[in-house]
Amino acid sequence: MSTVTLQPVDENLLPRLLDLAAADTEPHEVMPSLPGAPRWTDARRAAFREHHRPADGAAYAVLVDGQLVGAARIIPAEAPGAVQANIWLGRSARGKGYSTEAFRLLIDEARTHGAHAIIAETHISNAAAVAALRTLGAMIWEDPDTGSVHATLRVGQD
Repeated sequence: MSTVTLQPVDENLLPRLLDLAAADTEPHEVMPSLPGAPRWTDARRAAFREHHRPADGAAYAVLVDGQLVGAARIIPAEAPGAVQANIWLGRSARGKGYSTEAFRLLIDEARTHGAHAIIAETHISNAAAVAALRTLGAMIWEDPDTGSVHATLRVGQD
């Protein structure tokens, strides 16, 4: 069985994370969309670096048996005591259960940061993410008009 771990992203790890993202994902899978052609441009690379250096919250590399496979982050959400969580994995690491295990670890990190709830969003087409959120016990709301999936997971006491 593989071991999934989270490692805080620092300035030494960030270039490796960007290399992984550029080689094994599309930009819209790993950060908010930017205008223009959907490819890895210099502007998208700069935006990626900033996105993975959250001013509030924390960013982590997702490692499987010590190998870099993706990233996770938590940032404060609008709701008091809640954090917004995001996880992405490179294509070559998807479908193996790593994101579910990474999310379990992210729940522990959220608790460490004093969160009582995690909010996550994805698209209905991301069946693996929706399944992982259900497995972890999240309450799921699907918006049929936009295809958005909103999830809330209680992780502590109020």
